[in-house]
Amino acid sequence: MTAGATASGAEAVVASRLLTSANPRFTDNGRRGRYGVAFLRSLAAHAGVGFTENSPDEDVDAVDVALRFGRASLPVQVKCSGTFKVGPGRATLQLEPAWVEKWSSSFEPVYVVLVKVPSVVGDWIEGQPSSTIHKSVAFGKRFDPAVHTTSMQFTKADLLSAEVLYDWRDELYAFHERARGGAT
Repeated sequence: MTAGATASGAEAVVASRLLTSANPRFTDNGRRGRYGVAFLRSLAAHAGVGFTENSPDEDVDAVDVALRFGRASLPVQVKCSGTFKVGPGRATLQLEPAWVEKWSSSFEPVYVVLVKVPSVVGDWIEGQPSSTIHKSVAFGKRFDPAVHTTSMQFTKADLLSAEVLYDWRDELYAFHERARGGAT
């Protein structure tokens, strides 16, 4: 008899070990937070963008990472949620007033990334013999204090990929050129 088979020949359903953390002190919310940052890190690596993550206690500006483009760095807040259906649809991120205040007072543009994962932790990644499939999707865009006072809405137009990071770099460089009085 093979592993997982019963005397009647039916396969036994084995629960994924990923349903509980390998480290019992690591909560599912902590896992989502780490996954969201790691997802953005993988896009940055794919695009050849430097990536500096703040230590957890240094998140006083509501910014998790800086994307380093050579001439300038871009502050990014990363949120990861399993409450939305994973897919390139629409999601609304409720903003805390403290975030809005901090991002609004920043001298640099702040971008927000929302990584959507399945609600069941074990469903986030599927290992195949020749590939690894991430069953997640990310959205991102620039925070606008005139528009994003209590929430940010993400749609298909905000789908985040490694290629989008080139657009963010160009927007950041244009922002700094305008600030220095240069043409854009």
